Amino acid sequence: MRVFDLSQPVPGDVSLTSMLVYTTVDAELSVVRKHVPAAVPLFGATSYHGVLVPQGFKRGAWGLGFEPGDDLEVAHVLVETNAHAARRDTAHAAAKMEERLGRPDAVLVHATPGFEERVVEGLAQAGWASSMLVFGGTAADDDLDGRWCVFDRDRSHGFGEDHSDEGVLLIAMRTKRPMHGGFVSGYMGTKKTGTVTRCAGRTIHAIDDRPAGEVLDEWMSGALKSARANGGVVLSETSLSPIGRLIEDNAWGKRYLLSHPHQVHTDDSVSFFTEFSVGEQIEQMMGTRSSLVSHAREVVERALRGVEAPNVRGGVVVYCGGCVGAVEDRMDEVAEMFGDAVGGAPFIGAATYGEVGTFSIAGDRVTRHGNLMCDALLFG
Repeated sequence: MRVFDLSQPVPGDVSLTSMLVYTTVDAELSVVRKHVPAAVPLFGATSYHGVLVPQGFKRGAWGLGFEPGDDLEVAHVLVETNAHAARRDTAHAAAKMEERLGRPDAVLVHATPGFEERVVEGLAQAGWASSMLVFGGTAADDDLDGRWCVFDRDRSHGFGEDHSDEGVLLIAMRTKRPMHGGFVSGYMGTKKTGTVTRCAGRTIHAIDDRPAGEVLDEWMSGALKSARANGGVVLSETSLSPIGRLIEDNAWGKRYLLSHPHQVHTDDSVSFFTEFSVGEQIEQMMGTRSSLVSHAREVVERALRGVEAPNVRGGVVVYCGGCVGAVEDRMDEVAEMFGDAVGGAPFIGAATYGEVGTFSIAGDRVTRHGNLMCDALLFG
């Protein structure tokens, strides 16, 4: 595996089987495609403010090239879909890929924003969400203005402010060598808890039969006061204090699935970037800038937990764009920390608007979509 700066053509003497590409929205995909040899399949997604590579957190287009010696079979499918069809289309695409490739050992998934839960449900319908490593994240842009996309050599889905062109990218991988994955939150619980008593999709209306905005503002010591009065986006106010749902509690510690509050509405409801169900127990979480930076090390430690004498040959890391917003001046440090954790192996990473990862709970795998999290897929 090798990392390439795709502002320049890939050298002609390099032999590649495929390439995973992450770009910022100012990179011209037409130029990127010309810079990768025509015979090499490429696929990827746009990233928030930069791409994580061994050189740091860099703008532009970067690729992780897979070489014949990596002993890795990779297949991808790019599907145009939407919230109404994503479950069906994802399940169908996974089934078709399995016919061509066989059952994968791991899959990377990238989608345009808004229907990630339907994508995970589609993977589950195909039998993928609980039988293999599933990681990835939501395509992002710089300013939440709709310029995100998922793409391959021939097509892209996601550009356009009207969001009329949406899609899902599945990247399936098979290998005889070990593969490892990690999914971490990096936040701690505060014991401020409640029950969702009224919600619709990604909007919570009531917690413990009280207005959601009122409860969250109380938990956050008045940080949402202005937004409650006028309605408004609260991403920056809540990036260090998201909502968590406890997924696992054992001798290794507690593991949470996080949700990032997006907007407080004038009726005191609160919308998020994930869905909720009535009856779910939620908890106010707490993080620090340092804890968000250490995501990069912790996700590798999680992926390699219990692995004797791990030998990492390469990796893919997905780091939440909301976390980037909180620690952007330290993102080169994040890249350096991840590189040190994988022993200097080549890697590439995207900053996303939501993360998909696999929890291993009592021997069972459960794939979920969350926010403000970090996931990684490592090649042994």
